[in-house]
Amino acid sequence: MIHTHFRTLTTLLLLLFCFNRTGSEESNTPLPQKQHYSLPYEPIDVIIPCTEKDLPTLHHCIEGIKKYGKNVRRVIVISPEPFTEKAEWFDENNYPFNKFDIALQIFGDEKKANELASKPSRLGWIFQQFIKLYAPFVIPDISSNVLVLDADTIFLRPIEFLGPLGEGLYNTGTERHPPYFVHMSKLIPGFTRVFPDFSGISHHMLFQKSVLEDLLNTIESIHHIDAWKALCNCIDIKHFHRSSLSEYEIYFNFVFAKTDQVKIRLLKWKNISEIDQIPICQKEGYHFVSCHDYLRKH
Repeated sequence: MIHTHFRTLTTLLLLLFCFNRTGSEESNTPLPQKQHYSLPYEPIDVIIPCTEKDLPTLHHCIEGIKKYGKNVRRVIVISPEPFTEKAEWFDENNYPFNKFDIALQIFGDEKKANELASKPSRLGWIFQQFIKLYAPFVIPDISSNVLVLDADTIFLRPIEFLGPLGEGLYNTGTERHPPYFVHMSKLIPGFTRVFPDFSGISHHMLFQKSVLEDLLNTIESIHHIDAWKALCNCIDIKHFHRSSLSEYEIYFNFVFAKTDQVKIRLLKWKNISEIDQIPICQKEGYHFVSCHDYLRKH
C-alpha cells in the first residue's frame, strides 16, 4: 500500500507549535549552543544528481521545479555525462572524490573498491549523497541556497523553500531507519534525532552554505580528516548493501539542533509507482510525488 504523508489540520497545528520554537526548549541533541547563521535571501540553485536509471523521471523533475519552485535561478544536473538539454550539466568527475575513493575509504581494499566502482551497487547511492553535500563547494558560482533534489521527485504545485529572512523551509517524512542514527552518533558523538516522531527524508532539501560549512567543519574537528572520509569511516559495513547513512537526516537534524532560523511547513506528498499517476496526484492537490525506480514496473 502506498503511504501518503499528509497530516490533518490538528496535527499540522501541533507540529507548527512544536517546530516553530523560540529556543527555550531543550534539544535531544547535545551540540554546542545555537548559532545565528548568515542566511542571505539569494535565488536558489537546484542540483539534481542523476544516473541512467533516473532518465524516465528526469525531465518531469526538471520541468516541475522550473515551473513550481519559487525563487529558483539555476537547475543543474550532476552526472557522469550529459543526459538532458533542459538543464545545466556539471560533470561528477570534477568532484575531489569518486566511487573508487569512497569504496577504498570504507573497505581499505583496492580490489574490492575497483569491483564495487566498476558495476552498479549500493556504492552509487552513497556517492550521490556525497555529491549533494559537497555541491555548494564544488560547483562554480553556485548560490549559497542550494536545493538538493532527487531525480525521481516531481513538483506539482507552487512551493517556497525560503522564508522572508532567508530561513530554510523544511518538509518532513515518516521514515524510521535506526542505522542512519547509529551512523550519525558515530559521526558526531551524542548527535541524535531532534524530533523523535519525524524524519527529514522527503527526497528534497534546502542546503544553506553557512550551515553546511558548520556541519562539515564540526565533523572534521572531531575526526581530523576530510568530512567525506569521516562519513565513510562511520558506515557500518554490515549495512553497506542496504541503507547505511542519510545525508537528509544528517542535515535536517543538525540544522534544527543548531539554529532557530528554520521552519517546518508540511507538504502533501507521496511515493508513486508509475509516471502516469502524476495527473491524478496533481488533481488531488499533492505538492509533489516521488516515482522511485524500485517501485516502477520494468
